[in-house]
Amino acid sequence: MSDAVAVTFVSSHARLGGEENYLARLLDELGPDWIRSVVCLEDAPFVERLRAQGIPAEVIPTSARAPGILRSALRLRRSLKRARPQVVHANGVKAAVVCAAAMPGTHLPLIWVKHDFSWDGPLARAVARRCTQVVGVSMAVTETFRGATRKKVHVVHNGLPELAVDREEGRRRVEALLGGPAEDVVSLVARIDPTKGHRELLAVLPDLLARRPGLHVAFIGAEHFPHLAFADDLKRELAALGLDEAVAFLGFREDAVELIAGSDLVVVPSTVDARGMGREGFPYVGLEAMAMGTPVVGYDHGGLPELLGDCGRLVPPGDHFALRDALLGVLEDEGLRRRLADCGRRRVQERFSLAGMVQAMKERYREAAARPTAL
Repeated sequence: MSDAVAVTFVSSHARLGGEENYLARLLDELGPDWIRSVVCLEDAPFVERLRAQGIPAEVIPTSARAPGILRSALRLRRSLKRARPQVVHANGVKAAVVCAAAMPGTHLPLIWVKHDFSWDGPLARAVARRCTQVVGVSMAVTETFRGATRKKVHVVHNGLPELAVDREEGRRRVEALLGGPAEDVVSLVARIDPTKGHRELLAVLPDLLARRPGLHVAFIGAEHFPHLAFADDLKRELAALGLDEAVAFLGFREDAVELIAGSDLVVVPSTVDARGMGREGFPYVGLEAMAMGTPVVGYDHGGLPELLGDCGRLVPPGDHFALRDALLGVLEDEGLRRRLADCGRRRVQERFSLAGMVQAMKERYREAAARPTAL
């Protein structure tokens, strides 16, 4: 007899970012017995991917404003009535807000999987009070919760499957995209967005090139609305400084893991904007780099320290001198690169497997289903 729990998954986004990669991997492993339905709050490539896999996917568009959220909540309530799940999984904060508005009186358990620091503070705490459980992808993303709410908080780290990637082929591929052989390849893997730290890396690039003239930077990530102007600004600044030949904008890449494997170093210098957004919750790019044996250097905030442990190099956020020195320290010390690579591989294998993540989430679903809420 199956012990599966029928879950409806509500996804905040559908653009194939970190939250969607998490959900895609989770759904792939859970299988049909656990998946009652999937609802996406926007229409984007993730929806087509789900439907191609035979997973029922419904689009209920929403907005950040109260009227749009309420309209979406009413539609979601009707969708849940049709699907009749045992548990609802809200993937991301927008999904959690819509679910919290949709579910009063349904007696359905609601699990909010919290991936980042969006809307932290009073709003996040108010939403959490309407949830049966809050599952953070790192301890860092749960720090906003206090008092009685913390009793319903759990941490289930993101996990990876075993990745079979040829590092030499990855190197050939990334060098082909860069236009030829490179002494060093430093990759920043993220959408082109002001909070992802592209300008942080550019601030130290002249000093890096002065010491490592054969160095090339690969920006691997999509240019997308609303930050198209930011991408154009970066390219103009590089051209004005005469650095454009050292930096390649590779766009969104399905083979990003192979390019990470072919890099000498991955940098995660995410910054915080005026709204407090930007810190990484538990970045898949860091996980993938560690699994590939590619050292990681990044800013010491968010969930990155929790991910790296002693297997990477962390510097104070915004300290360009420290960032420069950490990057050069790794690039110029082959023994250090080897130690960080070995440490990272072991850490991912021992702590952050996909199988472990999926098993932990199954336990969350079973516990929630056994304790119906009075939402």
